[in-house]
Amino acid sequence: MKNNNNTSIKYTSIKLIDSSGKKIKNKITKDNILFIDKIKKGFVVIKVHYSNLNYKDFLMSKPNNGLIKRYPHTPGIDASGTIYYSFSNKFSKGEKVYVIAKPLGVEMEGSFSQFITVPDNWVKKLPKDFNLKEIMMVGTSGFTAAKAIIKSEKAIVINKKKPVLVAGGTSNVGMIIIFLLSNLGIKIESISSKNNHKILKSFGVEKTYSVDYFKRFPDFNLLNEKYSVIFDNLGGDLISVYAKILIKKGLLISIGNILGNTTNLNILPFLLREISILGVNTECSNNKERDFFLEKFKSRKLRKNLLKRTKILNLRKVSKILSEKNLKKKFFRYIVKLI
Repeated sequence: MKNNNNTSIKYTSIKLIDSSGKKIKNKITKDNILFIDKIKKGFVVIKVHYSNLNYKDFLMSKPNNGLIKRYPHTPGIDASGTIYYSFSNKFSKGEKVYVIAKPLGVEMEGSFSQFITVPDNWVKKLPKDFNLKEIMMVGTSGFTAAKAIIKSEKAIVINKKKPVLVAGGTSNVGMIIIFLLSNLGIKIESISSKNNHKILKSFGVEKTYSVDYFKRFPDFNLLNEKYSVIFDNLGGDLISVYAKILIKKGLLISIGNILGNTTNLNILPFLLREISILGVNTECSNNKERDFFLEKFKSRKLRKNLLKRTKILNLRKVSKILSEKNLKKKFFRYIVKLI
């Protein structure tokens, strides 16, 4: 139901502009206007308190990203805040809510904005166990990590004496996976750049490797069985190596594709060891599954660890980061404060 007498709102956001296929600039715009009387039934306006910075947001700021169809465009794929205006029977003004793992920031204007307008079926009420900042520490990355763990937990527990490998261990998803794995009492190994090895070991990772280490493996049909599960954020040619070093009935959980979308696979590990590749996309998850993901983050200890690897940014800092050639992550998680 309608519940606000204001006819329009002026707000600040980040806009990606000037897409010529070769260059994208980002600009903080303060003259955006949202007309309340044009809100469609089944939609709500959220006053955004927090967002977060994901790799997908960084990709959207680059030319030929394949994610955005029209410019100018506001990125930002996660949001938490309060209902400012509701044309929905599901929500009332002032309720604390969040949007995670929906097409926000891709199909519609995103959360690097003081106000967003979204369909009510994208929105969830904030659980009593979380505040608006904590839910953004979880975000799409946390949901993805939780889903990856749920898909693989049985294989990990059955083969508890075997290590697991997290490729891209200091990425948003990779680090949360490591935090969640640490509760299972297993040996964790990781692939990351040399500069991150000390950080990863401080979180309980026993061994760390470079990408080049795995690229130097001999090109045999099969290699020694080592890992029960491999969580991969990198993709590319490493996929063919992973397949050869998984144990019988081992799992490769595919999460990201930083190194590329394609690989040349040898089929023998699938036939002789019965390994499996499972893709993870939290947008495909239903509400019951999403509630289950949040159960993984009820531990105060886990949230405390996440907070240690978090830095709070304002829109100006986000604009600067999006302009960089590479996403330099001195901190594990960037939270964007909008108010």
